[in-house]
Amino acid sequence: MRALEQLLFWVHGMSSAAWFGAIFYRTLIVDAKAFGYFPDRADYERFSTYLAHGMRYLVTAGILTSGLSGFALMGLRWDATNETWLGLMVGKVAVWLAACGLFAYVSWIHWPWRSLAAPHEFAEYRRSGVLLAVGMVVLSGAGFALGQACRLAYPLGGGSLGSGF
Repeated sequence: MRALEQLLFWVHGMSSAAWFGAIFYRTLIVDAKAFGYFPDRADYERFSTYLAHGMRYLVTAGILTSGLSGFALMGLRWDATNETWLGLMVGKVAVWLAACGLFAYVSWIHWPWRSLAAPHEFAEYRRSGVLLAVGMVVLSGAGFALGQACRLAYPLGGGSLGSGF
């Protein structure tokens, strides 16, 4: 069982870190630099669409990997007597579901509208896109913070590894 938990911790941590890193880097570094680089907003929009093309399936796989490994860890470490840990787990599940919903909205609703927008609509779609992306960064960061809080709430003698993931 210890080897399975170690594997799940690794998968959960790596997939979560990859998602956070990708959305953080894209939102705060790539988009900001590209927006300043392209004086013509249409060129920026074409570039941004080119970067995003085909990525939704990789990101979906990462989010699912993070969530499913987290659910498996939660099942392995279940402690119905630890109300603090249970509350934090509810928070992690809520954050993960919110992140999934926000990503689905951005990928399958907002992004297609943005990619087909007329030039006079670029500014509004960019503004709303930045807000949505920052929301994803915040949700991902909240998941990490809740995970660390879970580690603190899980008693050191509990479970085989002594952490709450």
